[in-house]
Amino acid sequence: METSAAYLERKHRELALIDACLATPLQFDAPASAEAMIERKFKLAGALRAERSLESWAITETARPEAQRWRSGAYRFSYEYQRADLHVRGPAIYDVAGAADGIVRQETVYTGSGMSAISVIITALIRVRGELDVIAPPGCYGETRELLESLQERVAIVPSDRRDGPIRRAQSRTRVLLVDSCVADDFGEYRVATDIDVVVFDTTCFWQDSGRIRVVIRWALRSGLPVALVRSHAKLDSLGIEYGRLGSVVLAWRPQDKSQAWMKKLLRATEDSVRLYGVAAIPAHFPPFTGTAQYRACSRARTAAIIRNTRRMARELSSRMSGRCAIRTFQHGLYFALVPGDDMPIDDVKRAAASLSAALGRLKLPLKHAGSFGFDFVAVEWFFDAILHRNLLRIAGADLPAPLIDRIVDSIDEWWTAHRMGTASRRAAGAVAERAVSAP
Repeated sequence: METSAAYLERKHRELALIDACLATPLQFDAPASAEAMIERKFKLAGALRAERSLESWAITETARPEAQRWRSGAYRFSYEYQRADLHVRGPAIYDVAGAADGIVRQETVYTGSGMSAISVIITALIRVRGELDVIAPPGCYGETRELLESLQERVAIVPSDRRDGPIRRAQSRTRVLLVDSCVADDFGEYRVATDIDVVVFDTTCFWQDSGRIRVVIRWALRSGLPVALVRSHAKLDSLGIEYGRLGSVVLAWRPQDKSQAWMKKLLRATEDSVRLYGVAAIPAHFPPFTGTAQYRACSRARTAAIIRNTRRMARELSSRMSGRCAIRTFQHGLYFALVPGDDMPIDDVKRAAASLSAALGRLKLPLKHAGSFGFDFVAVEWFFDAILHRNLLRIAGADLPAPLIDRIVDSIDEWWTAHRMGTASRRAAGAVAERAVSAP
């Protein structure tokens, strides 16, 4: 278990990464507590964003920098009107070549968010390949499913839980395997899909160097399948401060595979989708403190700590609330969910999330009402579980010292008990417990 002193020393290295990006680094003492560290990090991030905004005040949507290439940390940008042709040179997001064990071509297209990344690759596939059958896992990201359903005239969603393999509707349709890092469990189930044309992999819930990303890339390319990796970089990739909205699409394929010709077309169609839908990335949203070995070491340690703490919270609450609450866990280990005893309407669950965060805020604990994950504070929000078909209370773990995590667990347990959130009929509670995944 990491000591509080080791935690603060590690977090100070993160602060130093951000501070070093300022024209005149700020002089500050090392924070003596997790709460002070969180506050200092956000202040540094605010100072950095303000400084970069002042430096680029004359750069608008239609007025590009006088310099041929604009720089932000490890990234170089070149573009003309409204960033429609934005070209980014920077560090590779994934070690695709290493995972592929051979010659592989990869191209990266940046977008304005994670959802714009998945949107442009799906629309580009439609333009290049026509109608799609998307093999989607149960419990895939809700907005991704909503996007696919909105394109129902060109896209059919095929469940991925058919053990005999999904059935092709027509030979003219392209089969897209959607692999989603946010699914609750059975992440490896993608291997049972058959007769695939291309793999689309949302990696958002895994750190960039995750072994699971490497496994999917290796499996796809060895199977002769091109892969499109889509990602939101506002989650795990900006040291917990959500520096800016940023997404990416990384296309990877082997030059010798039969997909070579149409993957080149898909790259051009993806770039065209970014241009036509106006979802190009904003250069100011690229964190200047990323792209170095030191940054990757810090982020890797942060992600590992978040996973440890999330699992610690789920395990402890599952033990304490046995018989009073089912705990819904997820294979990525970034958040879990508490299942209320009653099937609560969405507005009631939203009010519960606000009430819990306010109660722990009054105790000066680092827990906030926030609809994302990957922070240095614990985040609480309502959550609709597509598997249970229930509104739940999602708890996103944080990079905090273990003793502080334990205090937060104590307070969540006390709040849950005081508000009788686990009260329900024995039959209803048992049914939910059977469907919920037990804590690790």
